[in-house]
Amino acid sequence: TPKSIYMEALTVDCNALELYNIPDRLPANTQVLLLQANNIEEIKNTENFPVNLTGLDLSQNNLSSMVNINFSNAHQILSVYMEENKLVELTEGCFSGLKNLQELYINHNFISSISPSAFIGVGNLLRLHLNSNRLQVINSKWFEAMSNLEILMIGDNPIMKIEDRNFKPLINLRSLVLAGINLTQIPDDSFIGLDNLESISLYDNKFVEVPAVALQKVVKLKFLDLNKNPIRRIQRGDFRNMIHLKELGINNMPELVSVDSLAIENLPDLRKIEATNNPKLAYIHPNAFYRLPKLETLMLNSNSLSALYRSTIEALPNLKEISIHSNPIRCDCVVRWINMNQTNIRFMEPDSLFCADPPELQGQNVRQIHFR
Repeated sequence: TPKSIYMEALTVDCNALELYNIPDRLPANTQVLLLQANNIEEIKNTENFPVNLTGLDLSQNNLSSMVNINFSNAHQILSVYMEENKLVELTEGCFSGLKNLQELYINHNFISSISPSAFIGVGNLLRLHLNSNRLQVINSKWFEAMSNLEILMIGDNPIMKIEDRNFKPLINLRSLVLAGINLTQIPDDSFIGLDNLESISLYDNKFVEVPAVALQKVVKLKFLDLNKNPIRRIQRGDFRNMIHLKELGINNMPELVSVDSLAIENLPDLRKIEATNNPKLAYIHPNAFYRLPKLETLMLNSNSLSALYRSTIEALPNLKEISIHSNPIRCDCVVRWINMNQTNIRFMEPDSLFCADPPELQGQNVRQIHFR
């Protein structure tokens, strides 16, 4: 109706048109220009870009050199998508015309070299995706020009190692993804300076133990993803002093065998633990979880647990839901509390909770067994 007009950003869709150049005569009020999946190799002139253009999607083209890309008159653009091109190098000041840029996606290229001053001129950048390239080092000088950055994704690169103070200029960073880069360890001072960092993903690396010292220096850490690492044991002290931690992911760990006594303790803000799909996880100590007053969700399904002690659950006063299905549960008096369940705790997928032992009860639902 005329009284409730909703103005949507004017989008010009030129995706998959086999274009070799950016079209000349674009509507003057264009705000988003989609050029995905074309054959564009260079951007010569941005002077004719619509003055209101805020979004530019150049993903899946043939861009191979930043030397052939001229962003000099593109100061109005907020988002640039250049993933899945053929870029190999980021040269000095190559984005400097994009002074209002907030989001830059250059993931899934072949970038192996970045000039220390490549990002000069993009001081308003909030999100940078550098993942899935060919970077072997991380240079802290890259980040000196983007102190406002909040999200950095730099995983899936063949990075040799992380160094002390590697990310120090990123004082406003909130989320850091270091997934899939074959890390076996992180120096103790790697995360120094990241005073506002709230989320770290170390997914799919080669850690055999939790890099506790480095992580404890991330004072505002709320979300920690350790999934798919060959960590063998979760031990006392692994999460010490992480007083703001809200969610912990320790899923898909091929070598994890146990969660030790007091391994996850004294985390006053922790709401959710996910420890699922760990094929060797056969033991959780009765006192593994201690002083977790706000824990609401405990996910332990699809492991090799034969038992979960009642005392483990009783130590969690605020627990609202639990998943322990798809484990080889031994149906004896240790798990009678599951059958009785006189609490308000909700069992996720209760119909998938079967006895594996003793043989006469195999295949029966744990909650329907009549214990003597």
